Amino acid sequence: MKKFLIIFFIFICSIHTGFSKGLPLSTEVTGEDYSWIKGRQMISFNLNPGITVFTPMILDTIFKHGRHTVGMFGADLGSTGEYLQYVSLDAFGWYIPSIEYSLFVHNQISVSAGIGLYGSEYSFNISKDNAIKLLRDIKGLDFDLSTIVVGDTKFNASFVIMPVTFGVKFYGKKRQFYNHFRLAIDAFFYDIQTENGITGVKARQSVADASVYISYEIGWNIELFPTREWRVKPTIDIGLLEIGYYVRPWGENMANALAGNLLYFFAGGISGNLNVSNMPDWSKTLLNFRIALFPRIGFSIRF
Repeated sequence: MKKFLIIFFIFICSIHTGFSKGLPLSTEVTGEDYSWIKGRQMISFNLNPGITVFTPMILDTIFKHGRHTVGMFGADLGSTGEYLQYVSLDAFGWYIPSIEYSLFVHNQISVSAGIGLYGSEYSFNISKDNAIKLLRDIKGLDFDLSTIVVGDTKFNASFVIMPVTFGVKFYGKKRQFYNHFRLAIDAFFYDIQTENGITGVKARQSVADASVYISYEIGWNIELFPTREWRVKPTIDIGLLEIGYYVRPWGENMANALAGNLLYFFAGGISGNLNVSNMPDWSKTLLNFRIALFPRIGFSIRF
């Protein structure tokens, strides 16, 4: 991994050295009165919410059709599927559009660096009344349970993800299509809190983790006013397809952290059998791939 990073950055530096005195990028920058850097810089604001938009919908589907949905990915909910009707879910996601800086080292080549921030929060709750109903309906307990169930059973998880990207972008002759190669680091920060209404056990786990992936993106670049001799030129970038691979995965570590805290959530008779270890090897490998259609839409200004 260390050798790969060294080779990657040497490659970027060599491109910069070889083409720093390359061709001007627009008709605005043609004379010697301008610094070589003018017309070569670009700032992009990208709308790429990632999984924060889709995860709440996926979880809602799991709650309604849990066994069939999760089974498609090789996981085994076991008896947990019977308990989902007693659990309420509140989930939402948020994100801040990412920002990316690009420097053209040649008329058709740029190097870039970007950063973004997005997150999501999930709250699972089994109210005291639902817990009593669950124990009666599923466990068959018919005595007074109000003294056993002392409160709500809660599972709260919040996630913050900060992607940092470095890349090289190759444009076509008219700078309409582009090919973008990236090396990215996703920093994960998540906090998981559990409170069991039967056992009274409370647990909390805060984790900072990181994943690394490489990816290739093909996209379309639209210059809004190509014939205008403006000092600042606006463009729209539309990512069409991104394919990548996590050389340092994230999925299994996060799944293990969630599964460990779910044991506290389902303790005391409110038990399920969510066994992440039942995921087959091919499923774990599949999670390492990063594939997205229309991964981002961006607005850029070149100056």
